[in-house]
Amino acid sequence: MSQRFAAFSSQFAAGLSLAVWFLAAPVLCGQTRAGTPVPQSEDPLIREALAAFQSGELDAAIRKLRQAHEIAPANSYASLYLGLMLYQKNSGSLESQRLMESVLDKFPTNQDLLLRLLDSYLLTGKEAKVPALLERMRRPLESNPRFAFTILYVLVRYGQLDPARRELGRIESRLRGQFREGKEPDPKAPSDQALAREFGEACFIKGMIAASSDQKAEAMRLFQAADRYEFPARDAPQMSMLAEALSRMEEYGLSAQAYEIYLARFPQDHGARLQAGIAHLYNASFARARDQLKQVLEKAPATPMVNYYLGLALVELRQHDEARRHFERELEGNPKSYQAMAQLANLDYLEGENQKCQRWLEKAAGLNPAWEETHFIYGLLYIRLRKYDLAVKSLENVIKQAPQHIKAHYNLSIAYRRSGNEPKAKEHADIYSRLLEAHKARSLGDDPRRK
Repeated sequence: MSQRFAAFSSQFAAGLSLAVWFLAAPVLCGQTRAGTPVPQSEDPLIREALAAFQSGELDAAIRKLRQAHEIAPANSYASLYLGLMLYQKNSGSLESQRLMESVLDKFPTNQDLLLRLLDSYLLTGKEAKVPALLERMRRPLESNPRFAFTILYVLVRYGQLDPARRELGRIESRLRGQFREGKEPDPKAPSDQALAREFGEACFIKGMIAASSDQKAEAMRLFQAADRYEFPARDAPQMSMLAEALSRMEEYGLSAQAYEIYLARFPQDHGARLQAGIAHLYNASFARARDQLKQVLEKAPATPMVNYYLGLALVELRQHDEARRHFERELEGNPKSYQAMAQLANLDYLEGENQKCQRWLEKAAGLNPAWEETHFIYGLLYIRLRKYDLAVKSLENVIKQAPQHIKAHYNLSIAYRRSGNEPKAKEHADIYSRLLEAHKARSLGDDPRRK
């Protein structure tokens, strides 16, 4: 399968953007658990704000809490709820951050507060505040395993791998201390199931850290270990995290399978469906990619890049007229899409329209002269025009940026052969063969957790 799509992976996996579903949950959902019950306040504004929030009227709740905060700025409940609700509206709000900071001493074990303040710090680039905050939350981290795992997901999401390793080490130490006679828990034994799930989740998060550190073999080993403890469950949100990590490691076939498992449980997650389509596309499952991307376009037509990726799938399926329409729609929504321009050039190349192809390439190169797909299509065009030295230059440019680009190696071997350089032609033909065989081997996987 061609790796010509590999450059596009940075659009969705340049950094491990985990689906931290717990941060999307409404605030105040855990107040009783977190030790901050709804106050029996005589202030009607706070009571009305909470009632509005529970009814889904976030803006009305914020307005009432602002009024309460102005009337009684020392009221810690007004500050807490206003900070949490402002975060709910905009997780990057500095006003929300200041309000949450102002009540840390009043509510030191409130897990909603601690979790969202940590996310706020990382989102706004205040990593220097993270170590102190982690120490402040030591008691809930040690007493509530679910909260500890949640914090780990947030740290990994933002690439805070060293703090994540330290916190994970504490969890693993606690888990090892619970093993009977040094034996690991048996996920099939009812008495061990809770501990086995925690152990599996620890392995899973360790695998996510390894994936984020470009330690592919270690990540795959840890994902296998987690699966032995039946984590993640097939209907768990973490299945989408596994899918994204596999895609990051260019295990596109396994990633697509994991996304399919996740989507069976969460069919309305259009972002995950887009990623599933992209994974199928990279894995040369073009019909499946088309079907997933068409669903995204139907249910969420404003999804960024969906027309573009759908067009790519249709090109591979040789449905060129329909592909062109989708690239044109992509340009309608984003007139500076050099990616779509390069693909329109590709379609013109395939149809023998050399001049039209060159015009699109010039436009694409004017917007992003480094884009490798522009160089790749220039290489194809130059081979057709018998400008082999220019073809070699363009295709070598592709290889520098994407050494695994299968079609670039194949066409570079042609360009070198026609320019009379047989040793270089053989070198790239051999690389092409190796990459193709490696791709075929990767495509034979079954269950993404058993790779």
